[in-house]
Amino acid sequence: MPTFHLISDRLRPLPGRPLNGRALHGHSLHGRPLHSPRLQGRRLPECLNAIRLFFFKAPLTLVALLPALLLSAPAQAMNCEALRATHGEDTVSIHCGGAPSATFDHNNQLWAAFVSKKHVYVTQSADKGINFSTPVRVNSVPEDAEFNGENRPKIVVADNGTVLLSWTNKTSNRFTGEIRFSRSTDGGHTFESPRTINDDGLETGHRFDSLHLTPSGKLYLTWIDKRDMEASLARGDNYPGAAIYYTVSDDLGANFIPNVRVAHNSCECCRIAVAPHGEDKVAILWRQIFGDQIRDHAIAVLSADGSVSDMSRATVDDWHIEACPHHGPTMVPAGTDGQYHMSWFSAGTIHSGIHYARYDLATTAPSDIIKVDGTPGAGHPSLATFNDTIYLVWKGFDGMSTPVQLMLSHDDGRSWSTPRTILSTDQASDHPLLITSSQGVFLSWASEEHGYVFRELSND
Repeated sequence: MPTFHLISDRLRPLPGRPLNGRALHGHSLHGRPLHSPRLQGRRLPECLNAIRLFFFKAPLTLVALLPALLLSAPAQAMNCEALRATHGEDTVSIHCGGAPSATFDHNNQLWAAFVSKKHVYVTQSADKGINFSTPVRVNSVPEDAEFNGENRPKIVVADNGTVLLSWTNKTSNRFTGEIRFSRSTDGGHTFESPRTINDDGLETGHRFDSLHLTPSGKLYLTWIDKRDMEASLARGDNYPGAAIYYTVSDDLGANFIPNVRVAHNSCECCRIAVAPHGEDKVAILWRQIFGDQIRDHAIAVLSADGSVSDMSRATVDDWHIEACPHHGPTMVPAGTDGQYHMSWFSAGTIHSGIHYARYDLATTAPSDIIKVDGTPGAGHPSLATFNDTIYLVWKGFDGMSTPVQLMLSHDDGRSWSTPRTILSTDQASDHPLLITSSQGVFLSWASEEHGYVFRELSND
């Protein structure tokens, strides 16, 4: 296992402080900071711009205009403001919830988790997101569950119907937290009392959890942890960043093995990407501190017995930054065993913007690296594969609005289609996520303008 040689860094800068020429944008979606183009100026929504062009500039036909008109009005979405105006301010709904996450069970039933008023909720949809069931509260005692683009509740449903959830509970305003876990063994009707999974008993940073269930039924839970930083500081030693930890359950969350360290000196606040590695193992991709405060990415394979292998550097961007970028990567298996499609954001001197590459664990090197989007403000990619097609979505920024962009590859990432906009908003919005079932690939995305949108992409 390689050793990462590191030096000191510090936590995130103040909101709005430039990061290597890129400003941090902050706004709120139901109470939490998210990217909003309103900070950069406003313009008419795309549909109104199209209407203006229709009347004043170009003799467009109605048929040509319809795609632009529909762009900002997904049929199944419901705006939270309108929902609460009808049903009251205390309405609990996924359209008003914080940072929804979604998954399918083996019957292609859609499940989603979100946060509302210090509770985690679970809801279901039998019609792929058009209608949702009455949300079920997971934690009976209120707690400060994190809900933002990089740190949201995670939900997985096992083949036997057990519903599995993890989230981060904030314990102070000093970036401390606990990794929490709960499950339902009665089909989502009731949930067990949440448990704290980090086993160090310290009030320090345990955050940015990721949850993954392997085909063989091994449940992996990974997170960013600062227990080693606390120990180093107590000895008077410097400790850049945090660490990556994980645990595993082979009985769907009834029991977990003791916490296992993957690597020292990770970045403190970027989501961890998890993908299957065979039937029992997983590969993880995370932002790691290298050398002189370089925050690129590392990859490793985790086993159910607590062993870590195949650790290496995954990206070489040379991003020198003394702050947390809040930009985690995304990763899915490629067509060849031991290879992975990955996408990430960087503002490095070698690579800057959103990039894609195919990584090979055998050669420990990325290939077919392409720049996806170098526009300032673009970020937060998400990958999925279905029927030999790779799907890649991300948040763009055109200076006034935030489009959700999509491009496809039909040859294992060697070439890609021209990016196209599938949705857009000039209001605050969450990160776009791709969800896969046996029937297709779907976009999961929330915004102030549209509410929660769940849209199939594989039939577009």
